[in-house]
Amino acid sequence: MLIRKEERPVALVAAIVFTLLNALLIYAHYDSFTRGAHVGFWSVFYNHLNMSGYDVFSLIFISCMRLHWNSLRHPLFVLLLLPLYWINHQLMPPTEFNFAPFLMAVLLIVCDVAGAVLLHRILRDIVGANRSDAAMLTAMFYGIAHVMVATMVPDHFALSLPLLMLTLYVTGKHLLHGTRMPLWQSAVLYFFTAGVTLTNGVKVALAAWIANGKRIFTLRSILSFVVPTVILGAIYIGTQNIIIAPQERSIKRIEAHVAKKDPARIERLKKHDEFVRRQNGEAMTKKVPLLEWSDMTTSRWQSAVHNLMGESLQLHRDHLMEDVQQKRPVFVGYRSFINYVVEAVLVLLLVVSAWVARRERFFLVVASWFIFDMTMHMGFGFGLNEVYIMTAHWAFIFPIGAAYLLRRSPSGALRLLVAALTVWLWAWNGTIIVGYLL
Repeated sequence: MLIRKEERPVALVAAIVFTLLNALLIYAHYDSFTRGAHVGFWSVFYNHLNMSGYDVFSLIFISCMRLHWNSLRHPLFVLLLLPLYWINHQLMPPTEFNFAPFLMAVLLIVCDVAGAVLLHRILRDIVGANRSDAAMLTAMFYGIAHVMVATMVPDHFALSLPLLMLTLYVTGKHLLHGTRMPLWQSAVLYFFTAGVTLTNGVKVALAAWIANGKRIFTLRSILSFVVPTVILGAIYIGTQNIIIAPQERSIKRIEAHVAKKDPARIERLKKHDEFVRRQNGEAMTKKVPLLEWSDMTTSRWQSAVHNLMGESLQLHRDHLMEDVQQKRPVFVGYRSFINYVVEAVLVLLLVVSAWVARRERFFLVVASWFIFDMTMHMGFGFGLNEVYIMTAHWAFIFPIGAAYLLRRSPSGALRLLVAALTVWLWAWNGTIIVGYLL
């Protein structure tokens, strides 16, 4: 992706900020993470990195090619990480130094910068924001709590974000020029976006539908989604047979050995599994893949106030960065009333922005994605008890909606409000994250 002249300051600042955040994370765990000999990598990473329930499985994979994430939900993730494993596999044995955190950090920083530049380009080219508004709203987005966290944790969210931004940008250009999205384009976007996070493939289909109208339902259009789905399915089956099946046999042998040697540990694991079951709520069904992750019992109102529009946007100081699958309560309140005021202002800004932009076809794409995510999380309850870790998949509706609002309003007071929210988010979340890691 070529960076334009006016985007260079954005890219430079983004590169510096994201490099510092990733460096800070590595610094906080340097002695543990860089051990490359005579260690169990599950213990090295899983037992030491606690960041709100984000997975550290990518670091384990790059270290020893053990795959612990759900490959049905992230079928392409393994292929993206394989080159990093091969590089680390060449470097680690002779040096006894694990380069996995550094290799993953490089990948994250590249994706972070690409996401920031693409968001800025969307605000400028598609929405029509001026340069200062575009820069401010890009900064606002990355000041959001679990967007900021997602830029440095070794999970898949930082990889999903630029793919979603690219899809929005491509769709926006077609809407702007009144052209049709070519089938190869929607197929490629779908393959990579769904490959990294399966459910995000629906967003590519929604974007193509709004861009192409009824023509999306032709046989050729449908095949443009079927073919990459079949390829992703083949990758999933290959991953299951080549990596996961042998790994599961090995794990079962280890578990059998542990059960004989340390039965008390097995009992502790059973108690923990029961705790996790209660935290996750009651699923719609456990017999259907993906629906086993649904949650029909967790309070939607409390989830919206404390997590969806709470923790997602502003970190809680209490139970900071704790994992709901370990010991964090599902709902945590703020100590200060100010946080609730900021939350209310952000929600009000979103509602007003959505109303102002309701007739813009591009905003309809963004809104359709937001509705899909809310249906998935707040409706079916997918990941509801830790909904904040999915923030990077939908929170760009805030800056994009606000850009439409600022474009139509000459009010200096409104810009001052948005600037104040941006400063607050960076000051609040940035201070907490830096303090936590140091």
